[in-house]
Amino acid sequence: MLQDITAPLTLFPQGSPKAGDYVFQCKGSAVALSPWTRGASVAHPLVKVGETTLFLGAAADAEWGNTQMLRRIESPDLRFAAFCANHLAQWYLNHRWCGRCGAMLTRLSGALKCSSCGQESYPVIAPAVIVGLVNQGRLLVTRYADRPYQGPALVAGYCEVGETAEATCIREAFEETGLHVTRLHYFASQPWGLSGSLLLGFFAETSDEEITLADGELAEAVWLKPEELPPPPDAAGPLSLTATMIKAFAEQSVHF
Repeated sequence: MLQDITAPLTLFPQGSPKAGDYVFQCKGSAVALSPWTRGASVAHPLVKVGETTLFLGAAADAEWGNTQMLRRIESPDLRFAAFCANHLAQWYLNHRWCGRCGAMLTRLSGALKCSSCGQESYPVIAPAVIVGLVNQGRLLVTRYADRPYQGPALVAGYCEVGETAEATCIREAFEETGLHVTRLHYFASQPWGLSGSLLLGFFAETSDEEITLADGELAEAVWLKPEELPPPPDAAGPLSLTATMIKAFAEQSVHF
């Protein structure tokens, strides 16, 4: 998966930019990753992978795109670092002011600290689930209705306050497809910097077959046999937890 890299990853590293480093920029959902040059301005380092550091900053002539373009970075180490850099950059840019007193926040190692009341703010991680719904040897494969990513997907959603991951699986399955979960099996987890999430993957059995796309989040959902499942959407293979789960089901390496 995306996080399976060989080089060590460090968050909030120290140091100044050097040849071989990168400048990460983001404006809303648009991002750019450019090799550092002396003409670039940098605010502070976000992540370091091996000997390469990604800095939050600004670089001229950057090639902008939505966050999905980060999936196409060829180097596995740099690709994962860019995902983590996006997570931290979005957190920095969305937390400039103290939520308690309204004063400016300043950077303090791995946190942001209020210059007035002293409150500290740490990176926000949103837990979410990926659910592979199974019925009579078939997997439910979905497609989102209105997201930049239009490849194969599975039922998914964020955990709500007071809710377990298992309860989220049951709720999301019913809200998105009208299907009732009978049994759940944990599969794996993954940090996903494009949404600032920690994804928890489950396979879920259901005796229901009729699908009802109720909440408008999905454009389609179809039952597919292992031999009918689509290949990974990324050229580098199954980077995402979703693609890894689909591949595992296609290879019939998931047992209930």
